[in-house]
Amino acid sequence: MWFEQIIRPETGCATYIVGAMDVDECIVFDPLWNIAPYLEHAKKRSARITHVIDSHSHADHVSGARRLAAETGAVLVLPALAEVCYDAERVRAGDTIAFGEVRAEFVAAPGHRPEQLCLAITDTSRGDEPWCLLTADFLMVGDVARPDLAQPGEEGARVLFREALPGLDRFPDFVEIYPGHVSGST
Repeated sequence: MWFEQIIRPETGCATYIVGAMDVDECIVFDPLWNIAPYLEHAKKRSARITHVIDSHSHADHVSGARRLAAETGAVLVLPALAEVCYDAERVRAGDTIAFGEVRAEFVAAPGHRPEQLCLAITDTSRGDEPWCLLTADFLMVGDVARPDLAQPGEEGARVLFREALPGLDRFPDFVEIYPGHVSGST
């Protein structure tokens, strides 16, 4: 399995590309508007982008998901609860995308946005437990997501702390966290 983090330095937004070595396929999670880095990484690995995933309706960057899916012929994937007016495959917590030695499971993370999903990545050639969690805008370095963007702040905070955070208890301590924002994000 291979894994790349792509960062937009101007905003500190982080996105990810995850690939399987044994089938030359990959997925992209929360792509930025500039799709060139994803195309370059896939080409370098001789991999085909099969799925392009947006974790939620973004307010912090312009998503390149629709552009990347159109360019590559990949399946565009969105949370079932996302309110959009274009076609996409809809997923819910517990749904998975499997390709080669990679299994990607969607994990509910409401609070920042009601539809927010994270992605637990398992490299089945290493074991049956996930080795990382792509948290999008749910968890960040030393912080949690803003709960006041899609609903009243107190309501969003209750959902975040009563529903989303307790869901992390199912993951072993060794699971690495990869957020949607890094140091210097705006």
